[in-house]
Amino acid sequence: MRYGILLALALSTLLLGATCFPLFELDPPLEESAADTTLAVSVVRPAEDRVVPAGDVVEIEWTAANLTDDSAIATVLVRAREDFADTVLVGGLRISASGGAQTVEWNTTDFPGDEYSIIVQVEAGGRNEEATANGRITINTPPAFEFTEPTEDTELVEQDPNDPNDPNAPMLPAEVTIRWSAYDADSDGTAKIGIDPDLDHESGNETTIYEVDIPRTSGFDSIDWDGTDTSGERVDGDTYYLFAAISDAVNDEQFVEGLARIIVPEEGEFELAITQPEENTTFLTTDDPLTIEFTFDEDDDVLIDLMIDPDENHSNGNATTILAQRLIDKDTNEDSFDWDGDDSEGAAVDDGIYRIYMAVNRGSRTSQIVEADGLVFRRSEEEQPLIALLEPNTDATRTGGEGGEVFIKWRDDDPSGSATIKLTIDDDATPDEGPGETDNNEVEILADRDAAGDDVQDTFIYYIGDDLAPGRYWIFAYIDRNGAAPWDNIAIAAGQIVIEDPDEVP
Repeated sequence: MRYGILLALALSTLLLGATCFPLFELDPPLEESAADTTLAVSVVRPAEDRVVPAGDVVEIEWTAANLTDDSAIATVLVRAREDFADTVLVGGLRISASGGAQTVEWNTTDFPGDEYSIIVQVEAGGRNEEATANGRITINTPPAFEFTEPTEDTELVEQDPNDPNDPNAPMLPAEVTIRWSAYDADSDGTAKIGIDPDLDHESGNETTIYEVDIPRTSGFDSIDWDGTDTSGERVDGDTYYLFAAISDAVNDEQFVEGLARIIVPEEGEFELAITQPEENTTFLTTDDPLTIEFTFDEDDDVLIDLMIDPDENHSNGNATTILAQRLIDKDTNEDSFDWDGDDSEGAAVDDGIYRIYMAVNRGSRTSQIVEADGLVFRRSEEEQPLIALLEPNTDATRTGGEGGEVFIKWRDDDPSGSATIKLTIDDDATPDEGPGETDNNEVEILADRDAAGDDVQDTFIYYIGDDLAPGRYWIFAYIDRNGAAPWDNIAIAAGQIVIEDPDEVP
């Protein structure tokens, strides 16, 4: 018994690094062989239980002493409570006789959520000792969350189920089904499902529509959202991104994006408008029909025509009708048309850049015109450059022999990035006739203008010479990737240059 007490005092002295003399004299003296075979280890930190987020760094402090005649090696490991699996953090550490304190940093990034014991093992000459930290570390992994529905943009209205094939059937309020899967091994996760008109979910314009605790085991959940927030108030009409704010007691909040947007119309508020396309849209000849959407707020039935126009003057006669004389019932607030690329008589529309507009006939002499915000780029293939002449969109009349100026303006779109533009005038309405042309040949007035330029580079002032013969002249624009026929796209201005005979001018 006396020997055991003395050995314990000697061990504590080593671990504390003490150099003072003994408090009492050993009688008889401690056997030399017992002191020489002391091997000891102690874990100082963590001293208390802690919960840390995944990826946190835990500092481990330990000390050991080796008074054996053999080399001593230390191993620092952690042991999971769930399956008692050991993971070595560091091994092969040599221990000196003095046994000074050492530290190891444990990065928990790749460790699953669990409670862990921290153990230091030492070995020398066939002897093994180990110590366990008083404090255990619990790693709290962040919750897992994934949206599964809706998978495509969904509007919060539906057609009257009694008339599913009637485009004029009333649109009734609906619910959008939102589904997700989620789990949190620590059972302390929550999800706030929200909508946001933009992708910055910390800007203050977000709306929470549902809150839910995340279960411990993986599972699916859903809500049928009726367009209201958590207080029951209907949200403003807008196009919203769906997202979830995921949080728990330890980890930082994270955002999970939905798979599609939710479109909420203005409640009870409609206006005459073309709502789609709302931005510039490429419409290939190989694509499915392009859906054009429009809204109404009419007191009586109306007739509408849908038109496409290469310029912004919708009364100069160069627009093309793609939907003719559709009757819109006064109770209709929304309608759509799937344009297949043909005009209203079934003929294919030429490739080009077009503005869609709607002419509304209320039974008066003049129709109301409503434009779409976006342009349509009708193409035969994706890299095809396009051009449309915007001005002159009415005739530019000048007197022969006096010269003058004509302002020419266009818009172009060149996905290839290599196209150039050429302008010509001709005394007939057929562009690019070639050597067999029966009238006078085209006159080139601009060549090799880089299509990449915009603004002022999309304009040209043509100075009419005093030798331009009286007559009518058409303006043609050509755009092409190699600057030669066959041209990628040709445009004809709606307005012509008219040179009047000075002898016939009153």
